[in-house]
Amino acid sequence: MLGVAALPSVALANAGTPLMWASMLHLIFGNLIIGLFEGLLLAGIFGLPKRKSIVALILANYFSVWVGGLFLGDLIVRALPLNLYNAWFFFWVMVVLAYFMTLVLEFPFVASLFRNDPQWLRKSIKGSVSVQTASYLLLFGWYLLASVTSLYTQMKVVQLSAISLPENVLVYFIAADDGDVYRMNLATAEKRKVFDLKSTRANDRLFVQITPENSNRWDLVARLTTKAQPETPTRITVERDFALQAAPVWHGAPIAPPQDMDSWFNFGLAAKLGTATNSHWEFRSGFWPSEGLRGRHTRTGAQVHFAFETPFGKWNVRNVILLPSDKVLFQLGQNQICIFDPITKQVALVAKGRGAIAVMDE
Repeated sequence: MLGVAALPSVALANAGTPLMWASMLHLIFGNLIIGLFEGLLLAGIFGLPKRKSIVALILANYFSVWVGGLFLGDLIVRALPLNLYNAWFFFWVMVVLAYFMTLVLEFPFVASLFRNDPQWLRKSIKGSVSVQTASYLLLFGWYLLASVTSLYTQMKVVQLSAISLPENVLVYFIAADDGDVYRMNLATAEKRKVFDLKSTRANDRLFVQITPENSNRWDLVARLTTKAQPETPTRITVERDFALQAAPVWHGAPIAPPQDMDSWFNFGLAAKLGTATNSHWEFRSGFWPSEGLRGRHTRTGAQVHFAFETPFGKWNVRNVILLPSDKVLFQLGQNQICIFDPITKQVALVAKGRGAIAVMDE
C-alpha cells in the first residue's frame, strides 16, 4: 500500500500518534509480513513455487511503498487543494487511487512469476488483483484504526451562515493569499484590509500586548520570522491602543517583554474573550494532529473532541480562542481560520488565513 508514505512524519518528541507508529511499523516490518502473505496466497491460487512468490511479493511491497509512496504519493497529496469542505472527499479519492497505483507498481513483480506461461498476461492480472485486494483490505483496516477522522465522522461541517455567531466580535488575521492583516466582523462577515504586512511564513501570527501608555488597553502586534533566521522573530505593531477587551494567550503575552509564541507552539489552553471568561467550557488544543481540539464543560462534565489525521492529510489545531456565547475560534492547519459550536457540534470556515486574534468591537 503506497499511500501511507504520502504522509511524511518526523518525530519531534519521544511520543507520537497512532498513525505515526502504524506507518513506521508498516514501512520497516509490515512489508515483509505482507509480502509473505501475498506470496503464499499467489502460490496457493496458481500453484507457483512458494519461495519465488514470497521473494517477489516482498520486493514488490517495499518497492511500491518506498518508491511509489515517497515520490508519487507525496507529490499527489501535496498538490491537492485540501480545505475543510473537500478533505473528506479527497480522502476517499486517495484511498481508491492508492489501490490502483499499488496494482500498477507491483504488477511487474507478479508478472515475472508467469513469464514462461503462454497465458502470463491473464494470470498476472488475475493474480495481481487477487492478492492486492486481499492485502489492501487488511491494510485499509490497519490505517483506519490508526487514523483520527472525528472532524468529519462526529462533527457537522457547515457553512458559516449556519452557525449562530456572537455579536460585536472582530477577528484580525493574516490573509493566506497576500500575507496582509485583515479585520472581519464575525457576525456580518464583512472584511477589510488594515495593514500591509506581507507575511510569508506559515507560523507568523498576530497577538496582543498591553499598550505602554494605558494598561487597560491593547496593542495589536504581528510576530514574523524569516527563513534565514527562524528563531529570531520580528515584532511589528499593527495598531496601537486598538481594543479594550482582547484575548491574550495563556502563556504570557500580556507581560513585558512579550513572551509570545509562533503559531506552531501556540497550543494548549484556549484564550478567553469578554464574557467567555465566565463560561463553564474549557478548551485546549494538543501538539499532535490526532489530539485536535478538546472541550469539557466543568459543570455538566460534557466533553467534545475532534481531530483529523489520516495517511492522506492531517491538520493541527492552533491559536484557539473561546468567544462569547461559547463559540471557539481556531486555526486548522496552516491557512484555515474556523469556528466551532460545541452544542450543535458544527464547524465552519471563517477565512483563509492564519495567526488570528479576536477582540470585542467597541
